[in-house]
Amino acid sequence: MLLLSIHKQQLLHGLAKTIRKLCTPLKLFKVNTEEIEVMVCISLSLLPAIKNDLTEVKNACKAKNIDMNLKNMKYILSKFLLSLIKRVNQIDEAMIEKGCDY
Repeated sequence: MLLLSIHKQQLLHGLAKTIRKLCTPLKLFKVNTEEIEVMVCISLSLLPAIKNDLTEVKNACKAKNIDMNLKNMKYILSKFLLSLIKRVNQIDEAMIEKGCDY
């Protein structure tokens, strides 16, 4: 399992580096490509967590006997977005503690 997670981390890092290289021409416009690399890496690594959050919200709706339809979408999305905002704030605080300038 550890080997699989290391492989995923290397894959994410390699993909982020590739996107950074593709964005190299943006340096002419003084765009910091390192920041783009960090944003891509964080975004990609969050996808499994977002999937888990959506699954939790879906399971909670089933437990409360709430249908997944447009009428209830306000309730469903509010719970999901709240958990997503909490996660983003945690990442923001961690990056500030590590001394990242952005």
